Amino acid sequence: MIKHKEQRVGVFVDVANMYHSAKNLYGAKVNFKEVLKTAVAGRKLIRAITYVIRSESGEERGFLGALEMQGFEVKAKDLQVFAGGAKKRTGMLVLPWMR
Repeated sequence: MIKHKEQRVGVFVDVANMYHSAKNLYGAKVNFKEVLKTAVAGRKLIRAITYVIRSESGEERGFLGALEMQGFEVKAKDLQVFAGGAKKRTGMLVLPWMR
């Protein structure tokens, strides 16, 4: 792909999928700041949006704040919990025995 400084770039990140893929496939963590830097590659950043699910415990607040400090706009939705204990996050149904 040809890149030049006048190109406008939007970056959209599904945090849960990137986080879990890096962890499960490579035993690694994602450096979201570096993801943004690499995606922009010196071009004009218009918007950088991350999509996340808020957990029941709220333990991700610090992480979400860090994403904002790195230049991301955070779009968060609550974790859906269904009768019987099934949970849905980022379009994926997580059954109690899958956790």
